[in-house]
Amino acid sequence: MKHRRWHHIDATTGKKVIRNFGADVDPGAPWQPGTGPHSPEAMAKIVYNNRKHFKNKPKSEEQRQKMRDAKLGKKFTPEHCEKLSARWEEKRVATKERNQEAMQIAMSMVNAD
Repeated sequence: MKHRRWHHIDATTGKKVIRNFGADVDPGAPWQPGTGPHSPEAMAKIVYNNRKHFKNKPKSEEQRQKMRDAKLGKKFTPEHCEKLSARWEEKRVATKERNQEAMQIAMSMVNAD
């Protein structure tokens, strides 16, 4: 690798600036490694193209095993576990409420006949 990309936000224009520096060069502040955050338009384009090319494509057993191995044994922080738990609880409550509402609608239609 001959170079690395660095970025910073220009204070005068507010635009992202990306430059290549030598592989072993650290340009210091305000430069940060990588290309930085994407604009909403660029992010939408990335998401669209990823979905277009990868969604609903069959995966080989080898691919599935590699994906499993990559996630296997991953440790979550206690905060992350709490957030996951809270989100699952929200989903359970929302599903229960939807089911109850559907049942009430169905029962009102039966009683109306």
